[in-house]
Amino acid sequence: MRSMILRGSVACASISLLAACVGEPNAPAACEPMTWTVASVSGDTTITNTGLRFIEGTAGVAPQADWCKALAFHYEGFLLDGTLFDSSREIDRPLIFTPGFGGLIDGIEQGVIGMGTGGTRRLIIPPELGFGSEPRRNAQGEIVVPGNSTVIYDIEVLEVAQ
Repeated sequence: MRSMILRGSVACASISLLAACVGEPNAPAACEPMTWTVASVSGDTTITNTGLRFIEGTAGVAPQADWCKALAFHYEGFLLDGTLFDSSREIDRPLIFTPGFGGLIDGIEQGVIGMGTGGTRRLIIPPELGFGSEPRRNAQGEIVVPGNSTVIYDIEVLEVAQ
């Protein structure tokens, strides 16, 4: 299964998990953090000023994910009706990337910030931080994420670079 959340190539493919993470090959030359702040909290849901919503699960341990700092995580992506459309667990290989290099959809890049090793979080990503108006298709050409879809990602951080 090809990951739906990737924008380009992910350079980090070695597992220590992060021993060989050296940067993003199809990304800007420098890390460019996205700024966001907590706009409000409603029950267990945090809402950012960019429109990302998230629900904390398990608190992770230090160090915490931050911009320009590599991390490894497992994820599962769902449509609002509960349909699973993407999963790193399905291929039993975590995704390794560095937030701020633009390698993933904005909702994931923003959503992992502040998570620690072992932490879990549910991200509720609006279309403008996810896949936008264009539908996403699988290798067979079938639409797996309709255009303008809000998507949900369950994230589990496995390791954060020191």
